[in-house]
Amino acid sequence: MLSKNSKLICKAALVAGLTIATATQALALSCVPMGPGDVYRIVSDSEDPFLVIEGRVSFDETLLPQYSDANSRATEKPTEIPAQVTGLLLGARMFDQPVEGEITLEAHCLGPWCGSLVSGARYLFFARQAEDRVVAVVEPCGGFFFSAEDGSAGDTVLQCHLGGICPSQLPDSLEGAVTPLAED
Repeated sequence: MLSKNSKLICKAALVAGLTIATATQALALSCVPMGPGDVYRIVSDSEDPFLVIEGRVSFDETLLPQYSDANSRATEKPTEIPAQVTGLLLGARMFDQPVEGEITLEAHCLGPWCGSLVSGARYLFFARQAEDRVVAVVEPCGGFFFSAEDGSAGDTVLQCHLGGICPSQLPDSLEGAVTPLAED
């Protein structure tokens, strides 16, 4: 279990806005830009436990869902993908708890658009602690995953975590926005 000695952060219902998207045309997906500060605030207000991890995620990229007109219903349900993570877990004051182990990537599609990641890349991500496993949602608009290559996502989350200014990338109005993920 990855939550050893960590401060659990609560999850917001997926419907609450982590993955807000709007379809502006028949063949376009327009995503509301959410930053790590936005996601941190949302999951902090949730009742479900979340972990914040900064590290390398490795998995078989061929298992990511791919939309097909021939079988469009095949991507309606999330695809679970086993993955390995090596990195640091957010503790009481900083990313200071080494973590290495298996997580489950839950890859979602919204119509023909599917979430994707690059295996072996460094990410800052928010993962739900679910019973005896850790689940991280991968969706078309990014949502839970941010590049950790330059460290800025981690800096933003630490600033929020320590009570500092928690910057937002959300627009002032979400009128007309839809949430692509429904709560299970």
